[in-house]
Amino acid sequence: MTRAAAREAGGTGPRGGLAGTAGRLLTKAGRLLAKAGGAVTVQFVTAGGSLLVQALGARTLGASGYGSYALFFAVLVMITSVQTSWVGDTLTVFDRFEPRIRGALLLSVAGTVAAGAAVGAVVAVAMGLAGPAGIALFALLVALWLLNETGRRIFTARMEFWRLTANDACYLATTLAVLGAALAAGTGASVELLLGAMCAGCLASIGLARLRLPAEEYALAPLRGTAFREIVGFSWWRSIQAGIRPTALLLARIMIAGFASTAALAGVEAARLLLAPALTFVNGAGWFLLGDFAKAERAGRPMRARQAVRACGLMAGIALVMSLAGILLVDWLGPLVTGGSFEVDRVALAGWGIYAVCFACTLPLASLATARKKSRTVFVIRGLESLSGLLVLLVLLVADPGHAALAPYCLGAGGLVSAAMLWRMLRKGDPPRGAATVPERSEASADELVG
Repeated sequence: MTRAAAREAGGTGPRGGLAGTAGRLLTKAGRLLAKAGGAVTVQFVTAGGSLLVQALGARTLGASGYGSYALFFAVLVMITSVQTSWVGDTLTVFDRFEPRIRGALLLSVAGTVAAGAAVGAVVAVAMGLAGPAGIALFALLVALWLLNETGRRIFTARMEFWRLTANDACYLATTLAVLGAALAAGTGASVELLLGAMCAGCLASIGLARLRLPAEEYALAPLRGTAFREIVGFSWWRSIQAGIRPTALLLARIMIAGFASTAALAGVEAARLLLAPALTFVNGAGWFLLGDFAKAERAGRPMRARQAVRACGLMAGIALVMSLAGILLVDWLGPLVTGGSFEVDRVALAGWGIYAVCFACTLPLASLATARKKSRTVFVIRGLESLSGLLVLLVLLVADPGHAALAPYCLGAGGLVSAAMLWRMLRKGDPPRGAATVPERSEASADELVG
């Protein structure tokens, strides 16, 4: 083929080169949107479903009942964070099809599901939030929730976020259908009803995941001679580190309920629900970044700290805009969430906005550190952040229970210090510049997201 013909075909030459480059950029952008967009979308579906269920609880249970449900849900989130970091992050960072790793994962799933259900029951009894039926339902919910979460993290490890979105939509539709049918039949709204409907939703989602995931994801492996000890060094610190934030939130809620009241907690929680989209976006982007950071590490093309910092800036900016939208629309959205049975705490509302921005500044750096298997260091940094925030909140509540609305400020502000410490640590471990150069490949990367 002559050069002229090649230029007409768009293959070489100035015009063809520009057209080809533009086409490749559009293709990469499309792949990026497909992957990052799916990761964020699935978080919005999940959080949207949670928001609908919690808003229904807030409208029907009243301030005190909703405060009790918020404590139950906080315990569930805490347990899930620990389990999914132990199992889910191992699925992402390690080769889950290697027989020794797979055997360790099977043992981990069985052990964490059983332990999670037991811990949920013990905590529910200790808090005195429900009778025997409610405690049994909550223990069952924890077990089903953890099994469902394991399936969700398999979708995540496969980077199949849009398929995961459909699976989460199944959970939401089933939960709302059971709730609607029960309320339409004249069943009184209660915490037990909400827990039972969530159990039904988990069962439906577990069944759908089993049908949609390939058989290789459910293959068994020998349970002797596993790499359990090998992954414990990573998973132990990672699960504890991932449990820090939800545990801090749970302890803050318990403090508010103890020093103030569950009604005061309801106002703070309603404020958090209004800013759930911002927190959801940060979580979704974090899922995408962790998976891609880990993939780059395994492929020998590690990311550098500056790429995580750029992600921090982008995510923080978006979280700020979304938080401001929630704050400005509080007069319209507030009654939709609470049904007018109690007020959204406006001081806490602004605090949750600050919390979301600080969270966005920390998460990409923590994800890169996790991909480098530095979970212990991340645990120490974030542990100090949360502990100091809880101590400040405790002092404020002891001085005046009316300071309950300051909880998100106490828990969020330390995130900026943690981000600076993580950045400094990551820079010291950055690979040589040549090693961090990611060649063109078939999938959109975190470098494309932030660069």
